[in-house]
Order: sequence, then C-alpha cells, then structure tokens
Amino acid sequence: MSMMSDAGAGEAAEAIVTKALRVLREYPLCDNCLGRMFALLGRGMTNAERGKALKTLIVMELHRRIRGGDNEAKILLRELAPRLRPVVDTLYRELFGEEPGAEECYICGRGLDALIDTAAREAVEKLMRSNVSSFLVAARIPPDMRSREDEIKTSLGLQYGENIGAEVKREVSKRIQQTLGLRPDFEHPDVLVEVDLASWSVRAQYLPLLIAGRYWKLARRVSQSIWVTRDWERRYPFSVEDGLALLSELLDGRDTILHGAGREDADVRMLGTGRPFIVEVKEAKRRTIKIHTMDIALNRHAYGLVEYKLASRARRSDVASVKGVDSRHSKIYKALVVVDKPVSEEGLSELERFFTRRSIKQRTPRRVRHRRPDIVRERIVFSVKTRRLGEKVFEALINAEGGLYIKELVSGDDGDTEPSFASVLGVRAYCAELDVVAVIDGERL
Repeated sequence: MSMMSDAGAGEAAEAIVTKALRVLREYPLCDNCLGRMFALLGRGMTNAERGKALKTLIVMELHRRIRGGDNEAKILLRELAPRLRPVVDTLYRELFGEEPGAEECYICGRGLDALIDTAAREAVEKLMRSNVSSFLVAARIPPDMRSREDEIKTSLGLQYGENIGAEVKREVSKRIQQTLGLRPDFEHPDVLVEVDLASWSVRAQYLPLLIAGRYWKLARRVSQSIWVTRDWERRYPFSVEDGLALLSELLDGRDTILHGAGREDADVRMLGTGRPFIVEVKEAKRRTIKIHTMDIALNRHAYGLVEYKLASRARRSDVASVKGVDSRHSKIYKALVVVDKPVSEEGLSELERFFTRRSIKQRTPRRVRHRRPDIVRERIVFSVKTRRLGEKVFEALINAEGGLYIKELVSGDDGDTEPSFASVLGVRAYCAELDVVAVIDGERL
C-alpha cells in the first residue's frame, strides 16, 4: 500500500511539473506569476517560492534527460532558458558557454516580486509617520493584466490558481505586519494602503476617524452646524461644529463633520442629558484617542457656549443609528410660553389633561419649508406639565416624540399644527424661549 501511495504521489508531482513546463512553453512568466497558477497547492510557501521550485524541478528534469543523451531536451532547455532564469544560469553556461537571454513576464512585465518589495517598503515609510494601529491593503489591477492572467488559466485549463490582486494584497500586508506590527482589519481599518499596478505606485488613504459623544449647548444664538448666508456671511458667530473643528488639529486630520441625533434651533439651548452625536475627522493620521485630553481642549475652546463629552470610537454603522435617534426616541423640552390673554390654573390643568398621549398632525412649519419637504407628519405628545409664572406667562415641560416642532405646537402656526396650545387655550400663544432638557435613549417617559 505504501509503495502504491508513493507511486501515486510521484505521478501527481510529475503531472504538476509537466503542467508547469507546458505553461512556460506557451508564456514567459516570472516566479510569482508561475507559482500563482498553482497557488492552491501546498502550504507555507509564497508564490515566488512555489514558482522557483517548479522551475528548479523543470531544469532538473531536463538536465536528467540531457545526461541520458536526449538531444531534444537540450534544445528545449536552450529554448526555455530565458523563462527559467535564474535557476538555469549555471547549467546553461556549462552547456552552451554563454549567458542565457531574458524575457519579460507575460502577465506583470517587470517581475512581481520586485513590485511587492517596493510597494511594501513605500507603505511602511508612509505608515511610520502616523500612529495607526490597523490597515487594509487594496490592489488596483489594470484590466489588460487581468485578461492576460485569465487567458493563461483558461487556455491551459489551470484550476489551482489565484488572482494577482489577492497575491499583492496578501504579500504587502504580510510585510507591513512583520515590519510595523500593525494588524489588518477588513471592516474598520485606520488606513487603506492602495497598490496601483498600472502606475507602480502606493497611496496611503487615512480613513475617517469617528468618535461618539454628547454636547450641551449652553447659550442661545449658537447653531449646530456652521450657517453661512447667501451673501457668504456667518449667520451666527459660533456653532457646535466650530468647537469640534479643533479635533482636526489634535488628530492631524483634514476636516470634521458633525453627525447629530437631530438638531435644535440656534436660539434653543440643549441642556439636561445632552444630545448624542458622532464627529467624523477626515484623514486623521493620529489615531490614538486621549478622551480626557481632547475634552479639556474642546471645552476650553468653546467655554460658556458649548460643552462636549467624548465617549469612544465609533463605527460607520453607528452614524445611521445616531441620526435615527431623532425619530425613534422622545425628547423633553422646557418652553416659556407667552399668551395674549390671561390663563388660569384651571386652564393649564385642562391643557395638561388634553395633551396626554395626544396625536398631533403637523405640516412642515413655514419657517423651515424652504429647506425641508412640505409634508404633514403625525407625532405624539406624551405629557405636558405646566407652571404658571404670571397671568399671561407660563412654563411647560413637554415630553414628545422626536421630530415634532415644539414652537409650532405652542403657536399652532396659523392652523398648520393641530391641536396646539393656542387652539386648546383659545388664545394666541408664542414660545419665547425653548430648551431641550433630555434626549431619551431608552423607553419613553
């Protein structure tokens, strides 16, 4: 049985060498590109090592036949010598008294191993200047190079190969790991190393760094994002986004983008539990987050206007989740309401009873209709608690579903919000001041 197994293994090995010889008779290939045609056979070898081994076996077999007086083998060796270098060089000089010629690889042209070495070296040099901890390698393969590779596999029936992109990504990635100790991350890498085989160049693309946190807007006339008028003038001198722009400097990035869980008007304060957000720092080269240090810098920069509390790194999928908080969760508001007629304690008690789990139909307010779709939305007011401050002034604590415009809930917006405080009380009502005191992440109160 053992002898039969040995014989079978020998036949299989001979078949592989015969197939490799057939490949080289048709196409000049470097060690990498030849080895890649048999990449799924064997473990623990690079394609360059696999290709060199196959060429070595071919040279040995041809030499064996030449020593036995096979003149056709000598002719074949002379013909294939440019494609069997460098393993054939010594034997060729001995047999023919000259140096063998050379041919460029049919697939990659210049020799893939040299490209991988160069690409890995350039990638390491670029990454050494940053403090990233994870990376991913991508390969841009010219279409003609892919088609030549596919041509060989198809025409010769090769079924154990891999594509050139897979080899480039794996080998460059392996050398970056070995040199810098970084880890590859296929889902959320810090940097994307792109190897372009068309231009033989390497580019390091630092991916956005996402950080989750909360902010408290302590002053009025502070917008969430930078607001520029048609005349290219700032509408408000400071924004929540302005404060976070400091992170570009701290993390050596290019720009910052604020993704908030909804937004409040510029004249509305954000108090209480604060508003969740994710800040995106474009092309951040410093990836080590020192939360406490960054909090201090941000809050010193925005002192008296906005307070920030960073929490942790976030993922791209978290952005959609945070943006969805505005519609999925409720908020608690504190409104200072001014009316044109005296309102009694009994009237306010009736207001509280009426707005207990009350459905509101609200057309997009006139003040935002130029930038929001003009639709009628339905939202729920869960509860209202009031405190009378004077005959025509009261304070209301409103717990409502996200996405409800509170100023229009108070005024009625000329009938576009129904019911409203104004319609229930039978007065003209105006929201003089508004604060958000809680964005509720859990169940509604």
